[in-house]
Amino acid sequence: MNRRFTERLKLPESVRIPFFGGKWYQFLNKLDNKSIQKEMLSGYMLNTEPREETVTASLTSFPARIAYAHWAIKSLILQDYKPDRVVLWLSEEQFPDHKLPQQLTDLTENGLEIYFVADNLYGHKKHYDALLAQKENELVITFDDDIIYPPNSIAKLIKTHEKFPKCVVCNRAQAMAYDDDGKMQNPGRWKTISNIGLHEPSQKLLPSNGGGCLFPFGAVKKELVDAELIKKTALKADDLWVMFMCAESDTKVIKTCKYHRIFSVVTESQVVQLATANILDGMYFERFNNLKNAFPTAYERIVTNK
Repeated sequence: MNRRFTERLKLPESVRIPFFGGKWYQFLNKLDNKSIQKEMLSGYMLNTEPREETVTASLTSFPARIAYAHWAIKSLILQDYKPDRVVLWLSEEQFPDHKLPQQLTDLTENGLEIYFVADNLYGHKKHYDALLAQKENELVITFDDDIIYPPNSIAKLIKTHEKFPKCVVCNRAQAMAYDDDGKMQNPGRWKTISNIGLHEPSQKLLPSNGGGCLFPFGAVKKELVDAELIKKTALKADDLWVMFMCAESDTKVIKTCKYHRIFSVVTESQVVQLATANILDGMYFERFNNLKNAFPTAYERIVTNK
C-alpha cells in the first residue's frame, strides 16, 4: 500500500470517531512510516528544469529529533512537484561539532543542503534565513521535521499560489474562534475546519508554518525578519509570528482545502511537542498578546480582516 492510497483513507482533522478514529489513524500512520522507509532514492532528485519561480523547501530540526528528520526530508525529496532546493537549518549552539546522523548526511547526495546558523531561533529557523535570502523569483515553503508529507503537498500549494500569487498559501490553517461570551479562544484551539480563507484570502487565518506554508517574494517584509524582535515577542510560537508578520506586511493568507487530512508523523519523533506545551501552559495567549502590543496595526487587520 503506497502513501497516495493511505492519504485518501485518512479522516479529516477535527472529525472525531470514538475509539475507531484513533485506531484508524495509528494504523495508517504505521503504514506511511513503513512506506517511506521502503521508497528508494537514487542520485540527485530535485528539479533541474528552468522555472519562472524556483521552489525552496525549508525546515529545521534539533537534537531530540535529528535522528529521525531524514524521513520528513525524504518525503520532500519524493514530492510529485519537485522542489529546486531542500534546505535544513541547524543551530551551531545545538550542534557545535556539526556531527549528524549518516542517514541525514547521505541525503546531500539527493539534493539536501545543510547550513549551520549562529542563533537558535527554535522553529523560526525554518523561515528566518530563507526569507532574508529569498530572491524575487523564489518561493519559500516551510515544513517540519517530524511529518511524512503526502506526495502532493507541494503541488497543492503551487496550484493555489497560481490563483493567488500575492498570498501566503498553507495546507493547514486555523481560523480565529471565540467562545459564547465573545472572548477569543486559545489560538491553539482555533478551528481547523472552516470556510475562512478557503475561497477568499483572509488575515484571520493562523497558518501552520510546518504543514507546508508557501511564501511568495515580499509576503513578509524583510525588515520584519528580525531576530531580536522574534526573541522578544514570539520565540517559541513561529506560527503566530507568521500570522502577525503577514498582517503587518498587508499580506493575506489562503489555504489549499477545507478538510485537511491528519498528517502522518515519524513515529519515534514525538518526544518533544512544543505546540502541545504552548496550549497546555497558556503560552499562546501570552505570545499572542506580545505580538498584539508590538504590532497594533497587524492586530487590527487580523480582527477586522481589512
